[in-house]
Amino acid sequence: MAENIATPSSIIKKQAGFAGVLRHPGFIVLWLSEALSLIGDRLIMVALVTLVYDRTQSAGAVGLLMVLKSIPALALGSVAGACVDRWNRKWVMVASNLLQGLIVLLIPIVPGIAFVFVAYLIMSTVSQFFVPARASTIPDLVSPEALVAANSLFAIAFVGAIAIGPAIGTWITESYGLSAAFYVDASTFLAPAIAVGLLTIPHQQRQVVDHSLGADLREGFRFVRSQPVVFAALILSTAAFLIIGTLSVTGVVIVSDILGIETSKFGILMSAMGGGMVVGAIAANGLSRHFERIRLAAVGAGLMAIGIAALPWSPNLPLALVFGVTIGLGMTLVQVNAQTILQTASENLRGRLMGISQALMGCATLLASALSGILVERAGPVVVLGGIGLLALMATAAAVTVSRKGR
Repeated sequence: MAENIATPSSIIKKQAGFAGVLRHPGFIVLWLSEALSLIGDRLIMVALVTLVYDRTQSAGAVGLLMVLKSIPALALGSVAGACVDRWNRKWVMVASNLLQGLIVLLIPIVPGIAFVFVAYLIMSTVSQFFVPARASTIPDLVSPEALVAANSLFAIAFVGAIAIGPAIGTWITESYGLSAAFYVDASTFLAPAIAVGLLTIPHQQRQVVDHSLGADLREGFRFVRSQPVVFAALILSTAAFLIIGTLSVTGVVIVSDILGIETSKFGILMSAMGGGMVVGAIAANGLSRHFERIRLAAVGAGLMAIGIAALPWSPNLPLALVFGVTIGLGMTLVQVNAQTILQTASENLRGRLMGISQALMGCATLLASALSGILVERAGPVVVLGGIGLLALMATAAAVTVSRKGR
């Protein structure tokens, strides 16, 4: 059986800040490479949405892209994590970036709309291997005390990509054409592949396995059941993505029907959430020096639950933005601390834990995206968002109860 994670009493240590983490050259390479890839992810969404809508004139076809992004996480997340634990994580990241970059290069060349959907499905599938490999590699590049700071920096990179990626994609498309956007996006995958390929990552020796992939998966699930703090972290991450998935569909309804303003203002609400995520990343690094990670994750989930439930009661846009900031802040507190908890497991189990997390988050996002729009039309945003908030609070209470068993 793999080693147990650090107990809660051993988690509160002096944490390395951002400056300390940025003294690790290997981490800087991985961080900047991921930041570039994240910008590419947002850039290609602009290009793909534009391409699909131009060719089909169908909003439903655009929505299908979102479904294709969620399906691989639900179907392959756990399996991909188990594979990552068997393979060399560095070369998984390199191969994933290379394959995605080559596929992007083909999109403007290969005729037919069907290839666009197939290409995006393949890219979303490949990403299921990249994400656990990258998350499992971070502990190999920084000290355990620096993990929260490292994950916070990745969270900031994610927010930055959301902020500038679509703008870059729009500018390239309008200035140089749609094909140029795909070629530039391909470089955001190929350049990180080269950079990570040249990176020296320590502790890459894996135990020789003589059992099946199914046995690996069962070992991962047994570990989760045996570790209350890990189980609680997964509950909180799932609840967080249930809220995010719901907001992505219902946010525009709140802006239009509740606040009575232009739907274009939905972008401002999302920007407020992004600002909250940056604040949360900074706060997570500082607060982790004084509080247990699972408690911080639970506080984050609680903030998200309160924010989503209160949002449809907003009488004006400024108050709605406050709730947006609250949701974003809570989201980062959950993700940074929950991921750090998963990373403190035995090296040979990290990929499986990240894979299980990916599968649960994909399931939550898909369910929320598929059902929230229908439920809002029938019951209204106050009932639906209030119900999601209550469900998230119940999940938070359950996670806190479960985590106490590990004390």
